[in-house]
Amino acid sequence: MQQLGEAKLSLMATRIRERKAPTLSMAPMIDCVFLLLIFFMVSTTFAPMPGIRVQLPPPGEPSKEKPKGLVVKIDNPTVSDKDGTMLLNGQVVQFDEMFAILLNATDEQKTMLIIQSQRDVLHEQIVRVMDVAKDAGIDKIGFAITARD
Repeated sequence: MQQLGEAKLSLMATRIRERKAPTLSMAPMIDCVFLLLIFFMVSTTFAPMPGIRVQLPPPGEPSKEKPKGLVVKIDNPTVSDKDGTMLLNGQVVQFDEMFAILLNATDEQKTMLIIQSQRDVLHEQIVRVMDVAKDAGIDKIGFAITARD
């Protein structure tokens, strides 16, 4: 009898030694993560970004008539200057002068500002001109290009 008891103990001891550590299955967790990802992708709404509404002219021949309102022409920057030369109705101006001129312009001239820039002008300069125009009370801004030679 005692041998039978010792055999049971040795059998249990070997079973305890042979017991493997428990493992976690990652598949259910990955399924849950993918379901959450799909849920958030479907339920998310994207708000449209506010921007500038631009109305482009129809394709065809360029207009020969001179634009009405104020015209800012921005020439390509030189090697020594990062900003291009700005001409407001034919007069060379800087940003601080431009604000005063646009602010003192007549109501008829303030109806629209047309920005005419060459190819290598930085976007930063064009945006700064648009900001100055908006601060001066000009709501409509147009863009013009010169025909290639």
